[in-house]
Amino acid sequence: MGAGDKKIENLVVDTTAFIQNAPLQDVAKKIVTCQDVVNEIQNKRQLRRLVVLPYDLEIREPFTENIKIITEYAKKTGDYPSLSATDIKVMALTYQLEKENVGVEHLRSEPIVQRTVNIITKQSSPNMNPDVTGFFMPGDKSKIEKNKEKPNNQDDDSEDEESETRQCDETEENDQLEEKFKQLQCTDEEIKNESDVLVPVDDSDSAEASSDGDDADDDDDSGWITPSNVKLAKKQVNSELMKEEFMKVACMTTDFAMQNVLRQMNLNVAALDGRMIRQLRTFILRCYTCFKTTSMMTKQFCPKCGHNTLKKVAVSLDEEGKMQIHINARRPLTGRGKKFSLPRMKGGKHPNNPVLVADHPMPQNMASKLARTKVNPLDDDYIAGFSPFAVRDVTSRSAQLCIRPGDELKHWMRKNPNEARRRRK
Repeated sequence: MGAGDKKIENLVVDTTAFIQNAPLQDVAKKIVTCQDVVNEIQNKRQLRRLVVLPYDLEIREPFTENIKIITEYAKKTGDYPSLSATDIKVMALTYQLEKENVGVEHLRSEPIVQRTVNIITKQSSPNMNPDVTGFFMPGDKSKIEKNKEKPNNQDDDSEDEESETRQCDETEENDQLEEKFKQLQCTDEEIKNESDVLVPVDDSDSAEASSDGDDADDDDDSGWITPSNVKLAKKQVNSELMKEEFMKVACMTTDFAMQNVLRQMNLNVAALDGRMIRQLRTFILRCYTCFKTTSMMTKQFCPKCGHNTLKKVAVSLDEEGKMQIHINARRPLTGRGKKFSLPRMKGGKHPNNPVLVADHPMPQNMASKLARTKVNPLDDDYIAGFSPFAVRDVTSRSAQLCIRPGDELKHWMRKNPNEARRRRK
């Protein structure tokens, strides 16, 4: 593929493209990413591929002002809680390149809120009061009165008459069939004429029928997805969303939250294997305890009742301009933290209490004085104490909780609490 066949001039790439080893050299002329994306790649095989890329990878960092613009816009769309710091930097770099190469006049400053249209079709109203045998339907007095007027004797007589007429009809049909069989007379000469009974079949007709069957089998095989046409099938799945046109700047990602923010801003998005969002959405937070809604996506606790019961829901506008909330009933509410009783609150220097309200007092969790001392014999102001060697703090409460000086990652923020902790050298 030549340079003129490439559809994108500047392509900002997310981590997914490197993990899936996408052929980016066939798509874009210039491939750009940030350092945080490269740091996310930790697999040895993927790191080997990253060293021997068949194209030049440019590392750039977005400006602080562009990061602020993307962060504020993500809060307006409601996707801010679903985005990481790396995702925001990738989108900020896309905005920065779009600003340098194209401009910002065509970009939106406010997200679009989808409008819902209710389509009403005229249908015949179903019978709301069906006659169910054996059940009493309240309000249906006419049928009850009709049943009272008919005596039981009339019902029994009518049933006997119907059974007698059915038996008479069956006997008449049997007599007619016996008379027809007696009139049939067959001789031996008529039986010998096999040509009247057996009809010869041409071989050409059978060959044509077999060829038609083979063609039908071929037609059935043509619809199957094979390794040779799987790429074409993936493109045809979302052919309406895939627009093959020349773009100066685009961002390649499979994160739906990132795609929603980029498309709300009217920035170009390049998807892998056709994984693209179909419609733009705007999200808010809704409390499933007091049903209060808020558009501040940074809230963790409900501003009205104060519980940690906020859930992200999509919103749209109806014909009258009123906000309509779309709740996904297929995603049930989580029962995490609601099965067992809460532990008793403890005080002290390093408490590990659950955070239940917004104004919960948080401990400082500072390291001990012994852990904060530094021993550097080569320092000019070094004063020799009782030992020239560094003494490690292993007995204090902060050391047992793995609280080290200068460590921003707290012990409750770790994803894996059973992770092996390496000692400092």
